[in-house]
Amino acid sequence: MDNGSYLVSAIVSTYNSEKFIRGKIEDLLEQTLQDRLEIIIVNSGSKQNEHSIISEYLDKHKNIKYINTSERESIYKAWNRGIKASTGKFIANSNTDDRLRNDAYEVLANVLADNPSVALVYADQYITNVPNQKFKDVQSKEINVAPEFNRIHQFERCIVGSQPMWRASLHFDDGIWFNEKYEVCGDHEFELNISQKYELLHHNEILGTFYKCPEKKNKEYENPKRTMDEVYEITLNYMKKYIRTLDNSELDKLISYVKKWIESPVYFSGIFRKILYRVKSNYMPSLEFIYILAALLATEHSGDLNRAKSYCEKFLRVRKSPRILHLYSSLQITKSPVIK
Repeated sequence: MDNGSYLVSAIVSTYNSEKFIRGKIEDLLEQTLQDRLEIIIVNSGSKQNEHSIISEYLDKHKNIKYINTSERESIYKAWNRGIKASTGKFIANSNTDDRLRNDAYEVLANVLADNPSVALVYADQYITNVPNQKFKDVQSKEINVAPEFNRIHQFERCIVGSQPMWRASLHFDDGIWFNEKYEVCGDHEFELNISQKYELLHHNEILGTFYKCPEKKNKEYENPKRTMDEVYEITLNYMKKYIRTLDNSELDKLISYVKKWIESPVYFSGIFRKILYRVKSNYMPSLEFIYILAALLATEHSGDLNRAKSYCEKFLRVRKSPRILHLYSSLQITKSPVIK
């Protein structure tokens, strides 16, 4: 990383995205940051015509860097490659099919500048099924309202969305990079990794669009099993790490909270939690997630493999859950270390 004059580096990875790449570049060039925005495009061996389209912009716009690899790379390897070539203080991944409000990067950069304890910021998005639709032209009323940051909620699902901004120092000072073994959920793993040490922040404003392909060609839909396998592996690993970091008073509080739900029948607990959620209108872990947490507390805190299995079995008798089935299968073949 060089100490250049750019405030934000936007990383664009493209593979067979010819129909989106021109609109992506134009969208970024319209950002209010203008000359303070560095655009780094990584062409990962695309078989389409992105190279010719990107080349049209290189002489006119000196803030665009272009990296063209001969072979296809995973998106996370491409992002790491682009980040290593970046010079901005802040980093944002910029997917070819998503679009931004014209001041989105300026807003997010200001949030990070004003909140030095925050490592990553994320905002809300419109959801559109119209390709290359600019932010100002969106007619959809469907909005992806991101939740406030919560450690437990983050284990249950990816809460950040596809258009965050984070500090470059996470890579160059802390050595936190995208794990290139993942194909779909590496960004979620990256965010969980960050949150072990730093705060994340939800900025309550709609700053972009998420293109939801009507034919379900978004990456996460291509291979649902692979996507879910990555989710299970990542979240279980980080939940175990989280439990191991808790002191005795924190553990006692978490165990007490979990017990009051799992000691009741699954069916009635589920109904009551739905009612309570509507009343409180904020995040409350699903009952499925509480049973996962209970099983992990049993193994990580008490070393009680049989109790962990019994929690899984109790839930599965009432409702089928691929995630709990995955955990139950792992409990058959391994035993986690006991917290001392």
